[in-house]
Amino acid sequence: MPARPPSLLPEQLSLVGNSDAQLRERFQLLTAARVMVCTVIFGGTVAVYLAEGHSLDDATPKLLLSVIIAIYAVSLVYALQIRVAPRGRLQRLTAVSIALDLAAWTVLAYATGGAGSPLSTFFGLSTLTAALVLGGNGTLWTAVSSLAAYGLLALSGALGLVQPPSDQLHIPHNPIETTYQMVVTLTAIVSITAIGGALADRLVVTGDALLRVEASRVSLIALYEDVLRSIPAALVTYTAEGLVDGANPFAALFLDLEPVEMLGRPAHEVLPFIPRVALDGDAGSSSGDARLKTSYREIPVAYHVAPLYSHDGSRRGGIVVVEDRSHEEGLRHAVETSERFAQLGHLAAGLAHEIRNPLGAISGCVELVRETATLDSEERSLLATVSRDVARLNDLVTDMLQFAKPRMPDRSPVDLSALTRDVVALARSSGGPEARVLIKLRAEQPVVATVDAAQYKQVLWNLLRNAAQASRVGTEVEIVVSATEHEAALRVLDRGPGIEPELRARIFDAFYSGTARGTGLGLAIVKRIADAHHGRVEIAEREGGGSVFSWVVPRDVITAQVAGPSEPTGELPVGSPSSAPRHDPCCRRSLASTASTKSRVYSTAEVTENTIDSTISH
Repeated sequence: MPARPPSLLPEQLSLVGNSDAQLRERFQLLTAARVMVCTVIFGGTVAVYLAEGHSLDDATPKLLLSVIIAIYAVSLVYALQIRVAPRGRLQRLTAVSIALDLAAWTVLAYATGGAGSPLSTFFGLSTLTAALVLGGNGTLWTAVSSLAAYGLLALSGALGLVQPPSDQLHIPHNPIETTYQMVVTLTAIVSITAIGGALADRLVVTGDALLRVEASRVSLIALYEDVLRSIPAALVTYTAEGLVDGANPFAALFLDLEPVEMLGRPAHEVLPFIPRVALDGDAGSSSGDARLKTSYREIPVAYHVAPLYSHDGSRRGGIVVVEDRSHEEGLRHAVETSERFAQLGHLAAGLAHEIRNPLGAISGCVELVRETATLDSEERSLLATVSRDVARLNDLVTDMLQFAKPRMPDRSPVDLSALTRDVVALARSSGGPEARVLIKLRAEQPVVATVDAAQYKQVLWNLLRNAAQASRVGTEVEIVVSATEHEAALRVLDRGPGIEPELRARIFDAFYSGTARGTGLGLAIVKRIADAHHGRVEIAEREGGGSVFSWVVPRDVITAQVAGPSEPTGELPVGSPSSAPRHDPCCRRSLASTASTKSRVYSTAEVTENTIDSTISH
């Protein structure tokens, strides 16, 4: 925003404030004034004596110059002490300084005529100085001391107790003249004391009021700046000529510009996404939606343009507020996606019922025919092809149903390492793509996390199958289970061709597959389950070639008995590839049962997400 206007800071209120800095500044002014007065006296003494042909070795100039040199020396000591003296010591130093001033004025008055010396007015100046520097009590004590010093000087001269310097003529004192001089000088000191005291009181009151006003002003300016700094929106002001003259810190961050790059530039260059006519000097208020393009992103924004008026009501330019609409757009997208998934869920449920009925009949008939002993090798090959395609269709239906109608995770503390060993053991004996690669498991230590055990198996099976399909036969697929204090991670590392960076953003989209036989739902289900667990899925390149898929979720460990199987159960969640179930004995029995009854059908309502047998009705 525009620079802070000039401020009457407390440090400038040196005559009215009472802080350490202000007291130190007043003391510096007092010292400087003392040195200036002494310099004038010093120069005047030298000039007068030299002009009249007198010697500076006479008693009077010697005394005057000695006192002035002493004042110079003391002032130098003051200048050194004032920089480091604490508050209490500074006040004492000020009092001592005024006391020494009174002593110096007494000697100077004695050397220049005694009670009738023109320098006797300095006693009143010391009182005024005390009023400005020390306040009421200091003024009173200085006035009493000044009266006492001058009275002592006048009486000692009148009574002959103190003789003038030897180079001065001894003139007998006239009592009337001496009394008159004393009355005039004492009256002046008392008057100056009264005026100084009143002035000190008025300065204190005025100073306190000014300090309160200044403190309020500074506080309001700070509040103004804090508000502008804290507003989660870009705020830009521009002049009537259309040049940017202010912006809050969020604007620089939001617009991806340095503050110095904005100031002085045309507003339509800093805000190119806003129609130029809206920024015109004569335009009224306007608002709209736009897309903000920066060097690294494009985000939806809403802008509001309004005239900016000065305190006298004249228009001085305009003000623009730009808000980030990414969150709102994300929510809208999420609602639309949820609605589409709801529709897809209803469609998938109906399709699953309509498709699985004939699939069950086809699968049963094929299995029944394959048991015929008279089939030749070509016929058996054709039947095997039919079985594989039926299984693939069944996989697609299962994945669609799982993706379209996800359930909320039933979380409990489980040992991810134990669950991983179960899935790996089954995968190695499945006979599918998972069995054609070398699975290296690194899950020796228990890793406890609060997750849905069945959905975790689903994630691992999908990632393992994806890695096996991407890798060549005999290559190594590594599975790593690890944890930090707050997160648990499952990582599957393959030796496939890798994934291009531009494709990584789409790899988890539904129905996007990198293989000809893939359904495009396996990785989408992985991400859906990660989102349901408030986790994330990451893709990275593997050193030496290949990809690393990481499924990371919060541990949320609670002190309870760890749930989940410790021995292989042979169970996997819905969506697991049916190539493993078709080689499992229990599935063979299920197929045989289907073939024998010929009337059994696949029921969508009976599909369970907890066992590998969910691909076949029971």
